Amino acid sequence: MPGFRIRQRRFYEIKKTTYMQKNKYFRFLISNLRIIKFRFIILLISGSFASGHLSGQEAEDFTPGGRPEARIFTSMSATFADGENHNKFDIARAYLGYSYNFSQKFSGRIVYDVADPSAGNLKFSGMLKFAYLRYQTDRWTITGGMIPLPEYDHGDRKWGFRYVYKTMHDEYGFGTSADLGLSIGYKISSLLSADLTVMNGEGFKLTENDSILKSAAGITLTPSEDFSLRAYYDIMAGKRRSQHTAEFIAAYENAGLSLSGAYNFRKNNNLIEGHNYHGLSFNGAVAVNDRLRLFGRFDHVASVTAFSGLDSWNLRKAGQLVVAGMEISLAPGVSIAPNFQGWNPADSGMPFISRFSLSLDLKL
Repeated sequence: MPGFRIRQRRFYEIKKTTYMQKNKYFRFLISNLRIIKFRFIILLISGSFASGHLSGQEAEDFTPGGRPEARIFTSMSATFADGENHNKFDIARAYLGYSYNFSQKFSGRIVYDVADPSAGNLKFSGMLKFAYLRYQTDRWTITGGMIPLPEYDHGDRKWGFRYVYKTMHDEYGFGTSADLGLSIGYKISSLLSADLTVMNGEGFKLTENDSILKSAAGITLTPSEDFSLRAYYDIMAGKRRSQHTAEFIAAYENAGLSLSGAYNFRKNNNLIEGHNYHGLSFNGAVAVNDRLRLFGRFDHVASVTAFSGLDSWNLRKAGQLVVAGMEISLAPGVSIAPNFQGWNPADSGMPFISRFSLSLDLKL
């Protein structure tokens, strides 16, 4: 019995010692957990403060400012038609403007456009091309005033040689490059973006002369960095009938090659019943090296009267266009383009027109 009691006492002592050791380890763990938790809270507070400090610092680092801008399109050309020729130096466009960043999201821009008004005996006339305020974030782009129109900008970028020849959208009257209105663009994802525009519908050369506004919507799909698709539609509703315009553009672009195709359709042009026309345009450019690109373009435009099916009302703008040339970069902001332009009118009574030009694009 005494031996049993001694063994039992030793067993309780060992158990007590083990329990005390476990309790000691437990208290140590709890104490350290409290320290870790406290340090983690301090870290979160410090991180939040640092993040806010950095954001504030970025805002403080921004300095409002602006810069002037100027761009000139000029050319020397020789035109041949029906055995006659006409030579001239010309300034197609001269843009003078100023852009200003009020903040990281708000900016403004004003551009004065000096060009041939294509009316009367005036050779050059000054017009307000752009005058707008823009709000822009990673997803939203909201522009109001005399604004650049999204449908024109997209096609202009895909063509890329505005100083040589206008885009199909602009040249044949499917739309203008700028107008008074409001445009809202939203980047839905990296693959998809959309835009809505409400405008006067008169363009930037004329003020609003009626109460009819034009509404437009566009959607752009970019499944890869090289390929894009865009669909556009606008409507201008009159009292008796409406004018409708649709445009579809597909484009492929990489470092050395760019290709694009566009289709435009206009129904009831200028709100006149049956004055419908459409156009197809294909263009491409190949980079030979860093300073030289070869480019080409083909347009086909037909103005069809819905009732007769004949090209009877817009023969002046109906026909086929061929443009081919090369662009040489002389310096940053300075490019020249020797090119050929051929126009085959739909009117059988009109001659084929050939033009050889040396076009200059100057950006300051």
